[in-house]
Amino acid sequence: MGLETATAIVLRTIDYQESSKIITVLTESHGKFALIARGAKKPKGLFSGVVETGNTLHIGFAYKPNRMVQDLRSADLVHSVASLRSDFTSWLLLFQVLERITALVHEHEKNTDLFQLLTQFLSWLTKQEQVPVHVLPYIQIRCMSCCGIDVQFELSDIAKQSYLHIPSGILSEVSTQTGEKKFNQRQTKFLTTVLSGRSKDFLLIDLSKNELVQLVQHLDAYFHYHIEGYNPQRSQQFFDLVVS
Repeated sequence: MGLETATAIVLRTIDYQESSKIITVLTESHGKFALIARGAKKPKGLFSGVVETGNTLHIGFAYKPNRMVQDLRSADLVHSVASLRSDFTSWLLLFQVLERITALVHEHEKNTDLFQLLTQFLSWLTKQEQVPVHVLPYIQIRCMSCCGIDVQFELSDIAKQSYLHIPSGILSEVSTQTGEKKFNQRQTKFLTTVLSGRSKDFLLIDLSKNELVQLVQHLDAYFHYHIEGYNPQRSQQFFDLVVS
């Protein structure tokens, strides 16, 4: 058994027994894995208030390859998301993103691009006074690139609708009739703006709640097809709560 160190983002926490927590973390060096944080539920415990969902930590842990849950030995706070608790939309958005990334990465699968994307997102999110909900489908599209399942688009700038062929990952104006998801003109503009890397222009595209829900659900369907074990996430309730 060796003692390892890593920078880790806490993806999920669950209570364990009377005083401890099991935390799932994403690291650049070891991928995604679980740790037991002993005494984390105690007010004066070593990990109390530190091993919280969304926080970035520098951790020390005893690593054993055949063990399902590793033993957390130390945790120093690198970046906290505690400030988001005061903003309802930001807090819910955080969990929407973390749930998707948790589902995208398999145990001990290393994905440097995804780790760096999440690090940048958390830093950005805690600096915003007001967070646009358009960020969720934007992050989904960025995650596709990080996972090697990029969408390729074959569209004109004036496309009035588009079709995403799920198996091939091609977004075009031509319907194949099978294995596809349809997007209207504003959804199509959003997709092409993000895919073409036009900075923050996607934030200027006005999408209704129903358009956002459908867009996110269609992108989740794409993940479901290409990522083993990925199931569509709950987005309807999120938008019902944050979009009037």
